[in-house]
Amino acid sequence: MAQAEHPVPETRELILATAEAHLRRYGYARTTVSEIARTCKMSHANVYRFFNTKAEIIDAVISRWLTGIEQALEAITKQQNSATEQLYTYVLELHRIKREKLSNDVELFEALIAVAKADRQVVERHMYILNSILQEILIGAVQDGEFKIANIEQATAAVSAATLKFHHPLMVKESLHENTEEQISTVVKLLTTSLAAGCV
Repeated sequence: MAQAEHPVPETRELILATAEAHLRRYGYARTTVSEIARTCKMSHANVYRFFNTKAEIIDAVISRWLTGIEQALEAITKQQNSATEQLYTYVLELHRIKREKLSNDVELFEALIAVAKADRQVVERHMYILNSILQEILIGAVQDGEFKIANIEQATAAVSAATLKFHHPLMVKESLHENTEEQISTVVKLLTTSLAAGCV
């Protein structure tokens, strides 16, 4: 096979862009390293110079996809409104984005589910970043006197667990036809009432 010459950063980007396109067109199961290499006009072995396995390629694609979600949520912490409003917006926006991805980017969402089921590091990283954003909101609430929180880490874990249904890919898929926005409003009201009362 004739090799197309690309500088290292461009080659890596080409592989990831091709893998993403293949995921969207063929789905997770039918996307192969061989097909990615063929489309990139490079050898199978050359792909493995940049990624050790197909899983590593998929993880890199999913990581880039999730970064866009994380950036949208990070922007919420910069808004000039109350922590209660920020928390509600955070949970609602995270859910809406995941639901939109499920509806409009089905194959990549299915890849995310596969990665989540395998409990891979890319998912752990995503959860770490989500919890960091959530923690930033809670710390701001304490500083402004809205919430009384003795243990920020415990409070963050509790809020994350209480809202898991609204952002875990499998649960988002299962609740696609439910009125989840009403549920989010109820859950966030319960959480903010508890946090304001100093229950954690």
